[in-house]
Amino acid sequence: MSPFRIMWGITGTGYLIKESIDLMKDLIESHDVEITVMLSKEGEVVVKWYKQWDYLNEVVEKVRTEKTPNNPFLAGPLQIGKYDMFIVCPVSANSVAKIVYGIADTLVTNCVAQTIKGGIDVHLLPSDQHLEPIVTSKPDGSPLILKIRDIEIENVDRLKKMEGIHVFAEFSEIKNAVLKEINKK
Repeated sequence: MSPFRIMWGITGTGYLIKESIDLMKDLIESHDVEITVMLSKEGEVVVKWYKQWDYLNEVVEKVRTEKTPNNPFLAGPLQIGKYDMFIVCPVSANSVAKIVYGIADTLVTNCVAQTIKGGIDVHLLPSDQHLEPIVTSKPDGSPLILKIRDIEIENVDRLKKMEGIHVFAEFSEIKNAVLKEINKK
């Protein structure tokens, strides 16, 4: 049996970045899972800012960084089902707004659009989706409290209504969703 293949997108937010890589590591080590990570240009900037670049590359063999919205060419393989699951976590407020309004000008937003056009669901965890402020971390690990704006909540609400999009309300939902999909295979 072939491994369960996940494409994992990361955009330009530090929210749960280390936790996301920890989850990738857990899935790879505990299950027959192969993960390819795609980073928007800003996703790469943030992963490096949070000093997680080396860790990400230790955990995941295939890390692809955006050169253009269609390079590396990942939209095609996603669109035709070469991956069993497409997760984008974390998704920045900027990327959520682009997805909601059909702007596909980054590698991640283009892949989301093209994957949905191919009839394949996309699973997203937006960083800014709850009214209460979020507590995230600064690159040094100290806490950072961020207020979420009304427009960000409105965009996540729009995102939840889009065909082909599944929005995770909490980070803890991701592993269960992956395990559920693995069991279907």
